[in-house]
Amino acid sequence: MRRFAAEVVRNGGVAPEGTSLKRMFAYWESGARAVTVPVYQQAFISLYAAPPEALGFVPADESGRVADLRERPLEIVAVDQGLVDIFEAQTQSLRLLDRRLGSAVQAAQAEAHVRQIEAVLRRSVGSKRAALARAFAEAAALAGWQALDRADVTSAWELHESAKSAALEGEDESIAAHVFAQQGLVLLDAEQPTLAMDSVKTAATRAGAAPPVMRAWLAAALAECHAALGDADDARRRLDEADSHLAAAVVDGSELPYLMLSEEHLHRWRAHCMAELGDLEAVDAAAAASPAEGDSVRAATALHTDLASAYLNAGDLEAAAVEAGVALRMAERYGSARQRKRSVAILSRCQREVVQQPDQGP
Repeated sequence: MRRFAAEVVRNGGVAPEGTSLKRMFAYWESGARAVTVPVYQQAFISLYAAPPEALGFVPADESGRVADLRERPLEIVAVDQGLVDIFEAQTQSLRLLDRRLGSAVQAAQAEAHVRQIEAVLRRSVGSKRAALARAFAEAAALAGWQALDRADVTSAWELHESAKSAALEGEDESIAAHVFAQQGLVLLDAEQPTLAMDSVKTAATRAGAAPPVMRAWLAAALAECHAALGDADDARRRLDEADSHLAAAVVDGSELPYLMLSEEHLHRWRAHCMAELGDLEAVDAAAAASPAEGDSVRAATALHTDLASAYLNAGDLEAAAVEAGVALRMAERYGSARQRKRSVAILSRCQREVVQQPDQGP
């Protein structure tokens, strides 16, 4: 206390008239009164050897922004089905653009769309909030998948975390299953296949009454996890299961806007799994998938990459290099850093194999 008083005196300060410095110190310490006199503030800074911000001494708000924030009223957004429909239509438009142009072209637009829905969701109440949460989950999952295509695994994970919370609030088991499983596939790119399997299995438990098209998609996602773990038999079993569910989906006409799944797309998924396993069946599966190549530039790029991998496993270096070259050009054109990385690795392996082959000449 003496040290504090001495510090005040050295700085030219005195206690207010009629009030002892000791009493003022008690007020200041308890927070009953604010330390507003600059000389006293400086004494506290010296005494505690702390910056002014740590002691709550902030500069005057000359701009008036603090007062403006304090006086700003809470603005609640009235959400109706019409607004939800608009957001969902925007998300669908972004999906279609993504399939035609790739993720890089409109990535910023997709993320801005996600932020806009989130801002409205945070200020919404009422019976349509759950529907808005579902719309947000779908938009965030799309933006997260685009981030994965750009090889931004961290952003992909974070966007799916936001999507998961919204999907749970929206109470739609198909959307929740899709988001959980898709985040599991993000873990494959993070080289965490065991955790990926756990995530996709969790998603499958949430899809008990989901339509057949969702169960087909989940089975194929599980097959991809099995392939990443080297479980060939389980991967084939899950792919057959996906075929069966998709056949049922064709019969009952079930569709979900956030899933692009057809017989050709399942062949593409089989090609990917078989390429991961080093199985030459990947070549035939890729050929069966090729009629749907125009449905999505990202899917088509991945298909050529998988085909290159299959040819490489078969020892056909020339065919592998050709397909990897096609995939590389498409990846660069459509901004798929994920497939570019894969195709470059395959081309490098092809070059090394050619160099290492013994001279076949006389």
